[in-house]
Amino acid sequence: MNSTLMTKAEYARHRGVKPSAVSNWVKAGHIVFVEDPERPTKMLIDVQRTDARLNSRIDPMRGRPTTGVPRAAPVASEPEETAPQIGGRTAAQIRMELADEQLVSVRQKNARDAGELAPKVELDRRATELGRVVRERTHAMFRAISERLAAEKEVRAVMALVAAEIDRVFADLADEVERGALVEDVEETAEDAAIENEVEAQLAED
Repeated sequence: MNSTLMTKAEYARHRGVKPSAVSNWVKAGHIVFVEDPERPTKMLIDVQRTDARLNSRIDPMRGRPTTGVPRAAPVASEPEETAPQIGGRTAAQIRMELADEQLVSVRQKNARDAGELAPKVELDRRATELGRVVRERTHAMFRAISERLAAEKEVRAVMALVAAEIDRVFADLADEVERGALVEDVEETAEDAAIENEVEAQLAED
């Protein structure tokens, strides 16, 4: 499915909000960016996926209403003693439950459209692989600064250096996760590991 691409300013007009609201959504991780096919170095907003993500994450009862979220019709209050009972619940309570179910259903659909849902077993596998990547990056970072650490005489200087390098490693990881590059790397690594295990098993049988 081809998606419309917009700049942040264009997307703000599309949603009827100020550019600052879009900036806040970017910081909160609600915006889906993709490369501009005409200028690969420029990132644009994937409108359809971002709309779906916002509709699934933003509470429609707070701030600006979001599109695609059903609104419950106002319910006329009835005296408690005269309100009709169905299975121990009033009609008003049943209508509210149905409205909640519709809201959950719409949010699930928006999350699917945004590409945010996946089988639990797949999420568990990715979490395991991401943990391995974090461990390897951290070890690599310590190897890279080992000589600098050995040369430092002050404990505070050592702690400051380690803290700065850890922050850098996790900032790089966060950027890769936002671009989707880390997930692709994890999937390729998992496939390579599966191939290596299969080859080793075949060699052991021979």
